Amino acid sequence: MLDNFLNFKFFDWLGIMGSLLIAGAYYGVSNEYFSPKNLLYHLINLIGSFSILISLYYKPNPGAIIIELLWIFIAISSIYKYFLKG
Repeated sequence: MLDNFLNFKFFDWLGIMGSLLIAGAYYGVSNEYFSPKNLLYHLINLIGSFSILISLYYKPNPGAIIIELLWIFIAISSIYKYFLKG
């Protein structure tokens, strides 16, 4: 098990970081550390999704690619709405 972690490449760690960002953003909203209407929430999701998507370029998984593209679309549309209302 430890050998797997020691053999991770940069893009593996990038995907892990992206997953932690998305989960952390969800945790923050779920525990009311910040609002889902907050721009920070959507930026964290966008950065996390891009990070995972980049890592998927090196180890493709069609289902994961689709979900990350959807997360990116949702984040971008939410950021657009944030600035449109602002």
